[in-house]
Amino acid sequence: MEKSVLRDLIKGCLRDKKKHQKKLYKAFYSFACSIALRYASDREEASIIMNKGFYSAFTCLSDYKETTAFKEWLRCFMVQASIKHYLDKRQLPALVPESKTDDMDSNPYNIEDGFSGSNGIKMLHQLPNLCRIVFNLFVIEGYEHEKIASLLNISAYTSQAVLTSARKKLSSLMSVE
Repeated sequence: MEKSVLRDLIKGCLRDKKKHQKKLYKAFYSFACSIALRYASDREEASIIMNKGFYSAFTCLSDYKETTAFKEWLRCFMVQASIKHYLDKRQLPALVPESKTDDMDSNPYNIEDGFSGSNGIKMLHQLPNLCRIVFNLFVIEGYEHEKIASLLNISAYTSQAVLTSARKKLSSLMSVE
């Protein structure tokens, strides 16, 4: 999308023009949906997360600075909406690792190796909620374990253990395919 078109849409949204909000929503629907689907259990839940993310983004649109790519700015709202959705619903089970795993970050899972498109989303949907969220935040979004821990109200060690569990589950799912 051209910067001038985006600028006009944002200006219209700031004036509370529904037509501009609808166009902005449509323009970034696929992008936002792809993020929400990674965190959600199904399409219906992804739709809820995505709409919460868009609502937050529209509410904070006056804070958007053109020096930041709009997609990256919107991504933050989608990720935050995903986390908030699970925290609000208390869908994050308490997880206390039984024992320290062997070198938690050895054999790192490479998302580029066979993990893409709808097949990757299908595999993510087979992970428990917490595993899916930690995997997304660490591997895809690039958050550190300390940041994940603070976002999810868990320890950094728990974040590492959950990531290890997610990687093992995804590896076994990939070997079946």
